[in-house]
Amino acid sequence: MSKLNERRKQISEMTEGEAQKEIQELRKKLFNLRFQQQRGEVKDNRVFAQTKKDIARLLHRLTLLEGEK
Repeated sequence: MSKLNERRKQISEMTEGEAQKEIQELRKKLFNLRFQQQRGEVKDNRVFAQTKKDIARLLHRLTLLEGEK
């Protein structure tokens, strides 16, 4: 199984609280990455896209959980 599929599976099994905590952590990571980019410390710009996609996946998971209520 690819890393992406593993990550999707991991997200699909999260509870609402876990997903919200993960979103908060990823947003902090993105914030810090922007500072590192300004200082020229980011070597792999794909990290931005990957982090944003993870946030989107988690937000989608929260939407699905809301629909189940």
